[in-house]
Amino acid sequence: MERQLKLTTLGIELAQEDKLPDGCPILKAWRGAYSPKFNQAVRETFEIVEDEEADGFILPSNVSFYSPKRLKEIGARVSKCGLSSIGFDISHERRKPMWLDYIIRFSWYRSLQELGAIISPAFLGGDGFDLMTELGICDWQPMKKEDLPSVSFCGREGGTLGLAIWKMIPNNLTRQMAANFFCATTRGIRMTCCYPLRVDAMQVLERDSRIKTDFLGRGTMGLQPRVQGDRRHQFLDNLQRNAYALCVRGADNYSWRFYEALSLGKIPILIDTDCMLPLEDEIPWDQFIVRVPSTRLQELPDRLWEWHSQFSPSEFCDLQRQLRSLFEQLTPARFYPEVFGKIRKGHVGIFRNM
Repeated sequence: MERQLKLTTLGIELAQEDKLPDGCPILKAWRGAYSPKFNQAVRETFEIVEDEEADGFILPSNVSFYSPKRLKEIGARVSKCGLSSIGFDISHERRKPMWLDYIIRFSWYRSLQELGAIISPAFLGGDGFDLMTELGICDWQPMKKEDLPSVSFCGREGGTLGLAIWKMIPNNLTRQMAANFFCATTRGIRMTCCYPLRVDAMQVLERDSRIKTDFLGRGTMGLQPRVQGDRRHQFLDNLQRNAYALCVRGADNYSWRFYEALSLGKIPILIDTDCMLPLEDEIPWDQFIVRVPSTRLQELPDRLWEWHSQFSPSEFCDLQRQLRSLFEQLTPARFYPEVFGKIRKGHVGIFRNM
């Protein structure tokens, strides 16, 4: 058994401690503030120490929470100590500081890929978005293949103003803008192009008689996965009764729904806005999901129909089982120990004293 990886914060302060008092995901789990599985996995893998004889430095809070000036000061101190460094920027999109060796985030843009960027599966307070646990499913079975592909969506469509402006802009332009880093990270343009891309995709599918759609648009109202109640039950029922799940970005360049779909063995239909997925160097994602660039959204019905038609009934069930297995590989309790293990094994000099 490998020894624990020793990480230090060098006593660097937490940023936005009033909102996030436990720090980045590794620190939060080490302090016992995530799910029992994730907490245990982190405690078995890492040891948080105070001295500079650690294997590496971990930035205690999200990169985006610190001012550029403070990040520069922290970088100078880390460089002086000669420590390799890693930081998180979950649910934010800021470029990696030059001094930081690795940055872990939920989303990024393929055209801007940075050396040292690690795409993490999205999660909130539990061990990933495991809907089987949430629903209490003990004896899960894949759906039988239907003649027509059935596609679910239940969620926010965008702000009132954004939707109004979107209707006045040509689709080919909004589809391109939703995949552009500058536009998509600029709040006003993001609300005009990114959320309405969901409406665009739904309309494209609804117009094709070969596709069975089950869409429940919620207008301007969103709902976080941790929020329970009738609206959550409606979302879960919608996802469960269809084999495919339409997954389109929201505020940031990733989709919670993508991971929720995987957890139930549903086949994600990913509208690709120049996004990156976890472990793309290991997982041949295009063998498991339907992925269509947002700029070629008009091709979605044909691609979905071709995808659906290629599977026999037994192969279709096997695919759903494989998707569930992929989800289990992407839970935080498995993902983080494995990723850190690969870093220290596969990269010379990343962590010292190994």
